[in-house]
Amino acid sequence: MTPARHRLPEHAPLTVALALLVAIVAALAVALVTASDRGDAAEHVRTDGRRTIGYGQIAWAGAGPERWAQRWRQSERLLDASRARVRQLETALRRQRRVLLGRPHVVEAINLTCAVYGYCATLWRRARCETGGTFSARAYNATSGASGLFQFLPSTWRSTPFARFSVWSPIANALAAGWMHANGRGGEWSCPW
Repeated sequence: MTPARHRLPEHAPLTVALALLVAIVAALAVALVTASDRGDAAEHVRTDGRRTIGYGQIAWAGAGPERWAQRWRQSERLLDASRARVRQLETALRRQRRVLLGRPHVVEAINLTCAVYGYCATLWRRARCETGGTFSARAYNATSGASGLFQFLPSTWRSTPFARFSVWSPIANALAAGWMHANGRGGEWSCPW
């Protein structure tokens, strides 16, 4: 006699698979319900004043969209202030250029002195200061009697090698100023530089 083999019904593997699938879905449903209950409880318990991050919101180390907007507004304010300063400097530059281009002999005189004696930046600053920014070779101070582009007093003018020239000549006046700087007499003006 041959042993009888025990055979499972043909639909048994399908039944086992279906039972396993139902068990997995039930376990997932229980896990989701439990997690959502914990989340709701955490949201309601929160009393620190911070906002709850929900779906679609992003927290960048505590900095949400409000902080980024605040940074953008601050950078725009700084940019506006910088633009205003640039406009102010451009206006001053146009005014100076108009003054200098209207007096080419003064520009030439100061540049010639720069080539001969050096001290270029100092001479330009001093001429601007002494003439009040006009760079006028005809500048005159009625109180002290100082005259010319670099505002020489009559006694100081006579002590330079350019005294035989007119104090009103921008070339002679600038060369005398350069000579004074080259000979250690650059501190005799009332302007600090």
